[in-house]
Amino acid sequence: MINDDEKSVGILFLSILDSKSTIEECIKKSGLTADKISTLISIPKFNKYFEKETNKELHITCKIDWICEDIGNQIKISDSESQILKETIDNKFLNHVTKYWEENGRIKRDFEIKNLSEWIISEYVFLSGFAMWFREKEKNNGTDLSSLLSSATGESVEASASIEFDQDRLRLVSEIPTQILEKIMNINPAGKIAYRSLDMAVMKAMSEGNPELAKKMKNETVRNKKSWWKFW
Repeated sequence: MINDDEKSVGILFLSILDSKSTIEECIKKSGLTADKISTLISIPKFNKYFEKETNKELHITCKIDWICEDIGNQIKISDSESQILKETIDNKFLNHVTKYWEENGRIKRDFEIKNLSEWIISEYVFLSGFAMWFREKEKNNGTDLSSLLSSATGESVEASASIEFDQDRLRLVSEIPTQILEKIMNINPAGKIAYRSLDMAVMKAMSEGNPELAKKMKNETVRNKKSWWKFW
């Protein structure tokens, strides 16, 4: 259960993510009351999300260094790896959410089902799964499907293809080294689901266009008494 303060802090954070805002501007962008905003930025556990600057007027900006810390709390990485991850987040995060989380001119998520940290970590986990799939199969500017087809059919097969995918979306994790990316992918099942979903989408498309391949896949499944696409 996501409590009211957690929901509100997520709304406020995404509403002012790309700006330095006064309380009045925060009210306008987030729809929260002045009292609610004042309460949120005064709660110690939420200090990691916001920077407060006071000159003639109070201005609030968002901090994102906590994202690296929250991810780092769930995987084992060295200090140097943590620094690489932090730099990548600093360079990529804002542009990504501005493009992919925008709805009707506002950056939004449903904070009834996940809190702010959970949403952001889930995005990294899910996209890490997709990115790992392409990195493992990338070969000569194409996608090497030999291992996937061989596993599915039980035969030695050489195959490659050009896969249509929104590669721009993977820029969020494109500069993260593979050894870190794999750890992020395994934070929760979403990473493996993303990885296997590409396996299944490719094999479904290939088998629908090749009845003989579909037959071989079925025979191999029966022979091994388990599916080639099993997630774990």
